[in-house]
Amino acid sequence: MTLLILAALVFFWAVGAYNRLVRLRAACGQQFAVVDAQFVRLWAWVQGSLPATVRDDEAAPDKSLTSLVEVWSACEVFAESLAQARATPMNAAPIQRVNIARVQLFKLLRQEKDIHAADDTAWFSEPLQKKFERLKTQAWPMIVAYNQSVQTYNEAVSEWPARWLARQFRFEAAAKLDSADPLA
Repeated sequence: MTLLILAALVFFWAVGAYNRLVRLRAACGQQFAVVDAQFVRLWAWVQGSLPATVRDDEAAPDKSLTSLVEVWSACEVFAESLAQARATPMNAAPIQRVNIARVQLFKLLRQEKDIHAADDTAWFSEPLQKKFERLKTQAWPMIVAYNQSVQTYNEAVSEWPARWLARQFRFEAAAKLDSADPLA
């Protein structure tokens, strides 16, 4: 009888621990969906703000547009990394690609801003810079919330005895998004 009670306790603990891990994983996925939506909004805005000559595939290569073509390419890489992370938001590699692509895009935009600081005719003019800063600032709390949910999940996955259960179901620690501002 005691063995049966002990087996029942272990079973119900395992079910409860498994459900907790699944809920925490789902929370991470939901938080990433919010971040992803904001990043897609930022990506679409940057690409849509580029001059039409950059977006036109048949345009002749123009040396003056080289930096803008780099921005366009960085937008494409960022979009691809988001698509990969969207498919598997709990895997570390796609999240790291999002971090790298975002930093690269932001650095190119910073270079555009610095190159044309005194040029009022540049595509990345003052109103566009302000809109970009606003979109970037709106994403920051969402990144922090995602990272907090990942931290909670990672702690749950690493706690004993849930760690054993997590290993059985191949629940691995998730990666955080870089919350630092690469343009600061």
